[in-house]
Amino acid sequence: MIRLRAFVIGALLIPPDAWWVIRCEDVAQGPYSTTISLFANAVFILALLVVLNAALRRVAPRQALSQAELLIAYVMVSIGASLAGLDLISVVMQVMAHPYRFATPENRWMALFGRYLPDWLIVSDPAALKSYYEGHSSIWSQGVLTVWLKPSLYWTGFIAVLLLVMMCINTLVRSQWIDRERLTFPIIQLPLAATEPEGRLWRNKLMWIGFAIAGGIDLVNGLALYYPSIPTIGVKHFDIGYLVTAKPWSAMGWTPVSFYPFVIGLGFLLPADLSFSCWFFYIFWKLQMVAAGGMAWDAPRFPYIIQQCFGGYLAVLATLLWTARGYLKQVWHCILGRRSELDDSTEAMTYRTAAIGAVTGTALLIAFMWRMGLSPVVGVAAFVLYFAISTAIARMRAELGPPVHDLHLSGPDLVITQTVGTQNLSARDLTVLDLFFAFNRAYRGHPMPIGIESMKMAQECRASQRRFLAAIMLAGALGSIAAIWVYLGIAYRHGASTFNQGLGFGFETYRRLEAWLTSPTPPDAAANAATGIGFAFALFLGLMRLRFTGWPFHPIGYAISGNWSMNLVWLPLAIAWLAKVGILKFGGMRMYRTAIPFFLGLILGQMVVGSAWSLYGLVMDQPAYSFWGA
Repeated sequence: MIRLRAFVIGALLIPPDAWWVIRCEDVAQGPYSTTISLFANAVFILALLVVLNAALRRVAPRQALSQAELLIAYVMVSIGASLAGLDLISVVMQVMAHPYRFATPENRWMALFGRYLPDWLIVSDPAALKSYYEGHSSIWSQGVLTVWLKPSLYWTGFIAVLLLVMMCINTLVRSQWIDRERLTFPIIQLPLAATEPEGRLWRNKLMWIGFAIAGGIDLVNGLALYYPSIPTIGVKHFDIGYLVTAKPWSAMGWTPVSFYPFVIGLGFLLPADLSFSCWFFYIFWKLQMVAAGGMAWDAPRFPYIIQQCFGGYLAVLATLLWTARGYLKQVWHCILGRRSELDDSTEAMTYRTAAIGAVTGTALLIAFMWRMGLSPVVGVAAFVLYFAISTAIARMRAELGPPVHDLHLSGPDLVITQTVGTQNLSARDLTVLDLFFAFNRAYRGHPMPIGIESMKMAQECRASQRRFLAAIMLAGALGSIAAIWVYLGIAYRHGASTFNQGLGFGFETYRRLEAWLTSPTPPDAAANAATGIGFAFALFLGLMRLRFTGWPFHPIGYAISGNWSMNLVWLPLAIAWLAKVGILKFGGMRMYRTAIPFFLGLILGQMVVGSAWSLYGLVMDQPAYSFWGA
């Protein structure tokens, strides 16, 4: 049973959570909760709700929240946090505010692309921008809301349509992934276990041992920040690359190691072949860099790791479409009203509605960009690529649950300009493509996998798919508005230029556009070839997994291991892999299942105590220990 109050609780939690996320990820220096697949802030809030609900159950059992209601609130907080996080609203805000504030005669931004910037999406008022960047003002000052209202509403509508299309795609693939393939969804194991009605996780001694170890480490490290006489416990990443100075090994560059307990916990939930592939292919990429250094191949970006990884993502999607071709045929029959093996009566929406929503929503997004000045052909290509990447990420999370997935600098904006060359695109097309950076800088806190995971949680607790869909769409609308409002409020009070992440994304966006327009380039043949190589190699890995039982190399591990975030987690994943393989070999499945609560405790302990330190710092207005400094 899901009552209205679950939606009310979720809605009330979204604004303060947006304030928490923005203060940590944009203003301060972490923790960067939304750069992890399982958001630490959402886990903290869920744990708090579970504790309060247990107390309520003792005094008024009928008023206690059900598991489905707790998960509704959790999903709404997660969606709101994904929008407020480092890779969406914070980039959108800088894209909106940056060009007119930092245009100078030297960079010639206004001459290069000023006439192509849509005035209904970009803020140009000098007085409003001055107060925004310098602070000591208020969002309620005269004229401020008027300046920001129009572009904020347009961006909010754009994000809402993006989210709708994602949920339509999720609906179309849900039955295949959840009912037919029975994917494991590792990321949701902790929320499901934490909200389970009997509370078995909370009575498990191994869970509390894991909680005490991980939470104790963060407790000590947090106290050490205020009392330097207390020694710290080094679990955060630190670089060892500087120790290697001899060529060609020095070509490895930055090579951090870490011992994050929560990553070890998440890694234990992963299939062993994925956790192995993540750290194996991370070393594989480093060896490519060493080989390139040894051969003196000094071409820019060689060996094109980002492009190879992007090809791997496309291969994951291609494999998905091929293996699901029979299912998709039945979905198509449902859409056309023909006889089908599938029953969509219990889905979040009918397949016909989902298909119409996906097509109509994508058309609206293309029209939105066309109004900005993007040619329709480029718009179609851009959004096909965007939703292809999004679907691949959702699939990776559903099947294998990697703790990080960023795909930095691999969105449609860069793929298209790399493929066809900036010299073959108009200045207007390049300007609008550059604005894709607002929602394509990275794919860490992506909302689409949260959507498919919510469908799995709804099924596990026998709740209505449509109620969970309603919660997600409500959270999307409220989350966008709350994030923009909170960001503006903090900026006008303290000054966006004082934020730790207040200027960098804006300069990344418009300096890139400046380079495109001042130094046009032809198609990047080497980068395109690297994408093709990555695609072919990932397909090869997938084929070998089908042909040979026990094949240890997973194409998803190949695709995600070359991205930036893997630098921070490769060693904890190796530790988790070793622990899982050892337990399975010497204790079997029984010991493995017995050990799971301990590793869930590692996740819960670090996320709860680490999040508590960040809240303490914000409330006391002083620096606090950041357990995850991505």
